[in-house]
Amino acid sequence: MESNALMFLGSVAFIGMILKVAILFNVSIKSQIAESFVVVCLFFLLQNVSEFLGYFTYNISEQVGLAFVHIYMITLYFLFPSVLLLALTLVEFKHHKTARTVLYGIAFCISVAHLGGYAVDGIKFVGWSAVTTPGSYYWAAITYPMLMAIFTVIVLFKHYIANSNFEIRNRCKVNLLAFSPMFLVAALVILFRLAGFESSTAITMPAATIFFLFVMLLQTNGNIFWASLRLKILMSVLTQKNINTLDEILGNIEKLRITEALKASNGMQRNAAKLLSVPPSTLNKKIAKYEICAEDFQRLSVFDAIKSRRLAS
Repeated sequence: MESNALMFLGSVAFIGMILKVAILFNVSIKSQIAESFVVVCLFFLLQNVSEFLGYFTYNISEQVGLAFVHIYMITLYFLFPSVLLLALTLVEFKHHKTARTVLYGIAFCISVAHLGGYAVDGIKFVGWSAVTTPGSYYWAAITYPMLMAIFTVIVLFKHYIANSNFEIRNRCKVNLLAFSPMFLVAALVILFRLAGFESSTAITMPAATIFFLFVMLLQTNGNIFWASLRLKILMSVLTQKNINTLDEILGNIEKLRITEALKASNGMQRNAAKLLSVPPSTLNKKIAKYEICAEDFQRLSVFDAIKSRRLAS
């Protein structure tokens, strides 16, 4: 493989490694969700470290470089189960410990098969990427991570549309948004490999994982609301028309803050006040001032909405 390609891929892995270390050091470990997120971060970090070392040692020793690439491959067998376990934590799955034992146990078995040459026969560098040579049980090596990704989407989507707990539905929505690029990259690469193309995740997956970890960091630390609100305020100010005074601009921003807080709290005024760090009485006055109907922001799950319509009819 050309030195320029190795330097480029190694640099991409190094940048990803630095960003993931920064994300890891910014996690506030105050809940089981945060703990599960840290585990995911550590697997991503190990993946980037092994990838970086693999590319930068390949010219010195081909065997050492390939050994690190094999470590990178093995982390994939644990990475996607850890993402599924994070999703199960978000939905407050009761049998989380059992699921963790089973999922990591299967990942361990596939890793042993990988080290024995049964899952992956070898690794070759093609152009500006590294691709695996299928072994006898290669189907297990690609099927298991993909199944974990599919199950993650199913769990999140199911609870997003059906869970009666608004907070859980909101967590699932954010996680679906964060995980979608990773899922698409993994699915497309596998489909291209099955179609006979020598595709890999060396370039696309690092960007997708950084997006996933950054969004989940905001959610885990409770900053997703404020990040979203700042963006919406900026877009609101930039798109306002026929506004002549500063008071009008500030009034529109304040109204937007209140409506977004009510959306995030499912129309619960006490929770919205807590989110905005203001007394409930102050928020009630503001709601009356701007003639906002808090009940309009109370959203039911899809199943609850169907039940309500049936009862009404």
